[in-house]
Amino acid sequence: MPGRVIQTIENIELDILSDIDDSEIFRFVIDSLRHETDSPYAALTEAILHYNLGEDDAKHVWDEILANKDALESALGRKVSIKTSLVDYFTSRRQKEKIIIFIKENMISAFDTAMRDGLTGLYSHAIIHSELEREFQTARRYNLDLSVIFIDIDDFKMFNDSYGHIAGDKVLMLVSSVLREKLRITDKIGRYGGEEFLIILPHTSLENAGAIAEKLRVSVKEASSASSSLPRGVTVCIGVSEIGANTRDGHDLINDADICMYSAKKEGKDRVCVGGQILA
Repeated sequence: MPGRVIQTIENIELDILSDIDDSEIFRFVIDSLRHETDSPYAALTEAILHYNLGEDDAKHVWDEILANKDALESALGRKVSIKTSLVDYFTSRRQKEKIIIFIKENMISAFDTAMRDGLTGLYSHAIIHSELEREFQTARRYNLDLSVIFIDIDDFKMFNDSYGHIAGDKVLMLVSSVLREKLRITDKIGRYGGEEFLIILPHTSLENAGAIAEKLRVSVKEASSASSSLPRGVTVCIGVSEIGANTRDGHDLINDADICMYSAKKEGKDRVCVGGQILA
């Protein structure tokens, strides 16, 4: 199995399937593996089940597992995870096969790794978008607060040009670490692209989101200035937006926060802009 495929599927760490429709994530994993191997279903089967199958047979097994998931959901009247469907499939339909199924309390790293940015370990661009749309629909349906924070590292290109990409990577990792440390377990963080980060704050008003954003701004500045692994400290600009009556979807939330972030840039950087108002 190619090294990049092994990297995609070897570690078992976090169970995040409960927050996302794992049929969708399964397709995302297969599409990701297709870039690395001509046998994505076989590679995934070997990684999860420690069982060697040809690509056609492996695809057939996974198709049956997904079909079993649909059948279980129809019978139970509720969502069922792929993990549950997989165990049910092998215990009820293929009992004669001697397959050792290594499913810990978590599912498989194939799902987790494919969902995360390789450098920072945060959600990837595609997944943070998916999470935002899900949270948006929930907030809209139940009339709940929902805010987002959009972060951009100030002068990141100049930092890279001056100190090199390794130093730039260290900045990205430090900022990511600060975000994970300072945010709540219910908040969701993604690397939106380059030096940009998107944070989803469920059940959070614009005022409270602004306070969180200001805490993050100060924390990044202090942590980077105190870091012995960086040649100098860095600052960030942050934009904050909340769901409103005219907000159509998650893209609108991001766009509003992005506009606020650029307003913070224009005010001299190292700033937070909340709903069009500069805080710092």
